Amino acid sequence: MTDTNKDTNRLVDALKHALRRQEAPEDFTQRVMASVAAQKSVQRPVRDSWLSLFTQPIMRWAALAAVAAAMILGVHLYNVRRERAEGEAAKQRLMLALRIAGSKLQLAKAKVNEINQTGIQQVKE
Repeated sequence: MTDTNKDTNRLVDALKHALRRQEAPEDFTQRVMASVAAQKSVQRPVRDSWLSLFTQPIMRWAALAAVAAAMILGVHLYNVRRERAEGEAAKQRLMLALRIAGSKLQLAKAKVNEINQTGIQQVKE
């Protein structure tokens, strides 16, 4: 055997010895029960933290409702801003279309006036 195997065997033997089954002492149950009773009788300190509010179910539900309301309000405001931006973009497109149409009407009016002027001059001659 090598030294490593001897060390491993010693470790295994030590673990077997440490983890072997043992009978509990006679008064083990009484000591455990006394310890449990002592822990129950000790008052736990009251937490003065604001997080202690959430130990009550009504406060948990109120906090959940507040978070849900904030999320719904946020989504609504996002939609309102998006619709307003879309409306502004549509307004800009409409104004551009009206400017283009106005300039085309001005060109058509100028052509009509030009044709009228040449027609009047031809009639006079």
